[in-house]
Amino acid sequence: MIELTDIDLDEDGELSAVVSLPGDRQVAVLFALDDDEQLEAPEMLAIAQRALAPLTAEELDRLDDEIVHELVDSDFEGAERSHEAADYAALDEELDLQGAIVSSDATLVLVYEAPTQYAGLVIYAELDESLLIEVLSVAEPDLDDEDDEPDADADDTDEEVEQGD
Repeated sequence: MIELTDIDLDEDGELSAVVSLPGDRQVAVLFALDDDEQLEAPEMLAIAQRALAPLTAEELDRLDDEIVHELVDSDFEGAERSHEAADYAALDEELDLQGAIVSSDATLVLVYEAPTQYAGLVIYAELDESLLIEVLSVAEPDLDDEDDEPDADADDTDEEVEQGD
């Protein structure tokens, strides 16, 4: 059973916690509510646990591998040089699962970082019910800080990677 620890509710009623996933992966969990949505903490905990429970070490390894291949293949699409095994190995070595975002319908988005290859960016992998990647995107981190006003001139990087068959 998945056990969430360090559980906290923010001023918007959103739950955050920490979970130890199989394979010794300690990650942050954020329960994201829509603006008009309100759930009690026990309900959010139950949904988060249900969404995270199917993640086995094997599933996480498979997802890591798929993400590495999709991103490297995308990076070299149309490039003059083709990718090599070393390109996959470099990203595989630094790809690090940082967190999981769970919504009220139990949609699960895994959040990764690759500090050298994707410096200053975050990799989001939205999973379907079968734990297949539905949407893979690379974007600037969402710094949800009320004190900061959004910069109108900011370059909002958000690249979606096509999923191969």
